[in-house]
Amino acid sequence: MGRTIYSAITLLLLSSAIVGCNQDEIETGDFIFDKQMKDNTPVIAVVHNISRNDTVNHSLSDYLNNDDPNDMIYYPITDANLYEDLEIGERITVTAPHILLSSPLQAVAVEVERHDLAE
Repeated sequence: MGRTIYSAITLLLLSSAIVGCNQDEIETGDFIFDKQMKDNTPVIAVVHNISRNDTVNHSLSDYLNNDDPNDMIYYPITDANLYEDLEIGERITVTAPHILLSSPLQAVAVEVERHDLAE
């Protein structure tokens, strides 16, 4: 019986460790997929509601060419220093009051909340 309890505890600890290791894959949010200059304006391409793992295993074209064109939005960034500091693959939340109905969608970012800085 002691061996059974020991095995159960070991299995429980291993399961907890595996779940803890997979947190980055489970985490979802909005991630920067590209940074570029368009007509002398700094722009970031953000894909919405994906996992951190998706940022490694997919390309921007996967989201531009899928069935839901609303997955990706281009955000012009008015703060040049912020634009330079943002990194591809970074998880952010963008506040943009007006979305332009274009293809792909575009919206001016009035606020960018950076989540990866706190980690």
